[in-house]
Amino acid sequence: MKMTVNPLFTDLYQFTMASAYLSAGKANSIATFELFFRRCPFQGEYAIAAGYDLLQEILHQFKFSKDDIDYLKSLPIFQNADPLFFKTLLDLDLSDVEILAIPEGSLCFPRVPILQVKGPIFKTQLLESALLNAINFATLVATYARRLRMVAGDKGLIEFGLRRAQGPNGAMTASRSGYLGGFEGTSNVLAGKLLQIPVVGTMAHSFIQSFTELHFSDETWNGHSISNLLKEVKAESETNLGELAAFLVFAKTFPDHCILLVDTYDTLASGVPNAIRVFKILKKLGYKPGGIRLDSGDLVYLSKSARRMFDDAGFKDIKIFASNELDEIIIETLQDQGAAIDSYAVGTRLVTAATEPALGGVYKLVEIDGKPRMKISQQTEKLVIPGAKKAFRLYGSDNSMLLDLLTLNETAPKPGEKISVFHPSDPFKNAFVTPSKIESLLQPIFKNGKWLDRRSLEEMRTQSLNDMKSLRPDISRRANPSPYKVSLTQDLKQLLDQLYKKERPAPVLH
Repeated sequence: MKMTVNPLFTDLYQFTMASAYLSAGKANSIATFELFFRRCPFQGEYAIAAGYDLLQEILHQFKFSKDDIDYLKSLPIFQNADPLFFKTLLDLDLSDVEILAIPEGSLCFPRVPILQVKGPIFKTQLLESALLNAINFATLVATYARRLRMVAGDKGLIEFGLRRAQGPNGAMTASRSGYLGGFEGTSNVLAGKLLQIPVVGTMAHSFIQSFTELHFSDETWNGHSISNLLKEVKAESETNLGELAAFLVFAKTFPDHCILLVDTYDTLASGVPNAIRVFKILKKLGYKPGGIRLDSGDLVYLSKSARRMFDDAGFKDIKIFASNELDEIIIETLQDQGAAIDSYAVGTRLVTAATEPALGGVYKLVEIDGKPRMKISQQTEKLVIPGAKKAFRLYGSDNSMLLDLLTLNETAPKPGEKISVFHPSDPFKNAFVTPSKIESLLQPIFKNGKWLDRRSLEEMRTQSLNDMKSLRPDISRRANPSPYKVSLTQDLKQLLDQLYKKERPAPVLH
């Protein structure tokens, strides 16, 4: 998905720090930053890593133009900057920056790096804001899409949020992330073209309102008089003829893809009966009717009533779509109450991640010139685990995920080996675990200026949905999930404790 991303798309302090690194002679110090989050969104226990298409564009377009440099020179803070700073920016390339990442679409958990970025600190510092922007929003939407997928079960999910998304880029990111998370399609035609996502659409109320009479009943359709067809389906004077005309025109235009919006006037007294009339005509002419969309009202009652009406009329295969500000709680309620809905169209609540404004991903320095570094805070949850870490996912004998393990050791733990693991912040919590399978999480995705992950969106989506089967139901459930464990090996725990004691000033009590 090609997007224009200028290297000026960052916060000012990234440039001030880069300039200061250069002044201090530290610009070429090799730094490792890790991008991670501290708390799962939506009060859940997992997230879905996403946004790597934007990450790829950021890296490939990270080249300063003379015009970019002229703008920076015009800023008051850089009026007396060393000319070497601007020359270094103009000559900058990312051939010596390496990035490891959890594969896109993978389950990810707090404190476990999604990205690990290594290279000269002048460059890796400048990347921070853009990388966070790419990963945070996309991961948030993909995660909410997965939560919707989990509550919807085997029902269809369509993303309908283009008009409510946060600008064109937000809409495209949401369409892609929604599909990665488990949706089957989108109303966004550009996303369909660029990302090969199936596109789905019906009609708006305005289309139905625009018709007031059956002015074309004297025409023919496939050799049949429309007037006679209407008589056969009992289109009487009390019928809303404008709505019927709209349905008939749409069906005649798209006979193989006819989904009708039935709540413009009265769903059960007008919309569904008119849909049945049109579907009878389609069936007589040899077409297979599609379905209806409900966009207001009591969706449980209306869907069940409509289902009975269609069944009684001989249309047991008609699909019922539902929209109208749906979210995971509403869909779960509809499911629990046995709503006769085949597919849900979700818009605003998905593309804006309405209940969670931001993921809260951070980008923290964990190593400089081979020396582990850590951030210490009075808030324990903000403490940064030091060192350029390896991350492994440990599985039990039933192939369920046991925990994610962070270690400094280059050598992966072995299946069947008894491993001592420690809680990241609670000194009293430790355990032994014997995994049956171990997966290395951080894989190279960018090296020598080249993007390495060649998987398609469809491949990532399929793998992501399959991986979900390994997460225990008590962890993946929507409400009050069990915590997923992220643990440290003994060597990493010892390093954390040592650095904490060394770097933290002794408190002074008054």
